[in-house]
Amino acid sequence: MITNSRHHIALYMNNDVYKIVSDQDLAGFWEFDIRNVVWHVSESFKKMLGYGSEQTENLPDTWQKLVLDEDWEMVRRSISLNIENSSRQPFDITPRFKHRNGSIRWINCKGNVVEWDEQYKPVRLVGINVDVTRHILAEQELTNNKELLNKTNLSIKLGGWEIDMINKKLAWTQVTKQLYGVDVDFVPSFNIIDRFYKSGKHQQMMDKALTDITETGEPFDVETIMMTAQNDEKWVRIIAHAEFENGRCSKIYGTLQDIDDQVSIRHYLKNSEDRFESAFENSPIGMALVSPEGKWLKVNRILANSLGYNAEEFAALTFQEITHPDDLNTDLELLEKLVNGEISNYEMEKRYYHKNGNIIWALLSVSLVRDNDGKPLHFVSHVYDITEKKLQDEHIKQTLAIVGEQNNRLLNFAYIVSHNLRTHSGNFQSLIELVNDPNTDAEERQLYLTFLENVSIQLNETILNLNDVVSIQANRHLQKVPVNIFEYITKTIDALKPDIHKHQVLIKNEVTADAEIDFHPAYLESILLNLFTNSIKYRSIERQPVIVINFNILNNKKLLTVSDNGSGIDLSKYGNDLFGMYKTFHGNHDARGIGLFITKNQIEAMDGKIEVESQTGVGTSFKIYLPKN
Repeated sequence: MITNSRHHIALYMNNDVYKIVSDQDLAGFWEFDIRNVVWHVSESFKKMLGYGSEQTENLPDTWQKLVLDEDWEMVRRSISLNIENSSRQPFDITPRFKHRNGSIRWINCKGNVVEWDEQYKPVRLVGINVDVTRHILAEQELTNNKELLNKTNLSIKLGGWEIDMINKKLAWTQVTKQLYGVDVDFVPSFNIIDRFYKSGKHQQMMDKALTDITETGEPFDVETIMMTAQNDEKWVRIIAHAEFENGRCSKIYGTLQDIDDQVSIRHYLKNSEDRFESAFENSPIGMALVSPEGKWLKVNRILANSLGYNAEEFAALTFQEITHPDDLNTDLELLEKLVNGEISNYEMEKRYYHKNGNIIWALLSVSLVRDNDGKPLHFVSHVYDITEKKLQDEHIKQTLAIVGEQNNRLLNFAYIVSHNLRTHSGNFQSLIELVNDPNTDAEERQLYLTFLENVSIQLNETILNLNDVVSIQANRHLQKVPVNIFEYITKTIDALKPDIHKHQVLIKNEVTADAEIDFHPAYLESILLNLFTNSIKYRSIERQPVIVINFNILNNKKLLTVSDNGSGIDLSKYGNDLFGMYKTFHGNHDARGIGLFITKNQIEAMDGKIEVESQTGVGTSFKIYLPKN
């Protein structure tokens, strides 16, 4: 049983001392009546466990109920042994007690037998309890912190050391010993410093650093190579500080960190950077590092030469500023996709502005470098100058165009020769047959001879024009000269008079006498001859053939129209093939299908175009559009 007995305890203590200790709750006191098995405790002891005077009845009546189960055996054994042995030495234990609020309190308990009976048997045991919970927790926290620090130092391979300069002693932490490659119980000697570092510049550097710190006290932070107990090399970082007493260095202490892996990584990265720098600067094509905002961060020599800017000028520019505006939007759209992760890289042809204002064509290839968080760091741009290739391609394209144009002209020339001369030869043959016809009277024969003379003149003129075509075949553009349309229409009518007379064709030339166009004479003659011949050849048998020629200026274009009232063409059926080579549509036995093909090519060679309107049984109208100037 436990009772509240300040009186019992105070009897054996100086009342003043007891009062101070008890009132200030510095300690709790207890007394054990061994014969009656009764415990007496002080108010301060009760307060330690959360019980007040008014709560005496709630105080557990045995120590076993107050002490944590795991510690009760220690308490029981200590008290029992002290009683059994009648020890003059107090027991000293620190069991854990249960506080009234459920928490745990560490209580340092000291007690001893202080009274014996006549048979020298113990009859009374007294003691003092001190709450050391705060001290125990602080020690635990310190121990935990030391363990954490040791684990942390082990994880980062950070050891400590200290040199006692006065007593010439050296102390190492566990991690330092581990880094050196020795056991935990190893005791380093003072002279180990002389062989701790790699001989040569590393040992010399450390000798100087230690000498300087002992003289000036200036801390140092160096990286050097340490030689382990196994004679292996290890890169370490050493930080040192010094303490002085009476102007003399008494102690040097610091840290020793294994940085072997970091140095290896640094060397690897340095080698990688050197290789990249070499590849960057010596690349056969332009290379650049560009910020996410478009700033030129780094440009190699090839790109600088291609665009004409030096490093300082590049640094003041963005790629947007020297990109051709027609290519900028495409470039920015691809960049956005690259930043958003939609694509891993992109390639495009684009134009840059050279410093001198010229256009530089480039094949651009771009990739993106990101940081550890995935944020864009910079773009890596490969810029291959393809200006020369573009010029060559353009030259080839122009050459092919010229060759094609020359082939077309040669083809036209061949068609003109075969078609136009065939027309004239046909006229000759017809007229000669009429002249030689025995049924032809003298007056008609004279008329046919006149026609024959006109045909001869036209043939001569055609040959002269063909000679002009031959003389300009090597030129890129056919020569255009001002020609009077009215006159050429008149000449064409004269050349076709036999057929016009034979078929009673009505010609309405509504072109003014001063109408002119810039055209090649041979082409114009061929075109008019083809269109008039077709109008006569494909005339309607149901009415008198009529051919109408008009010339107008419309919407900055010159328009020459040749219309007839012939049999017409079914454009829904033949419209796509109308100007094709060897395409015929009326079934005439003498149709060759090259006239309109020749006509279209000749008009387009003169920068014009031809259109047709036709209706079967009504007639056809050919419209030739030519540049005004």
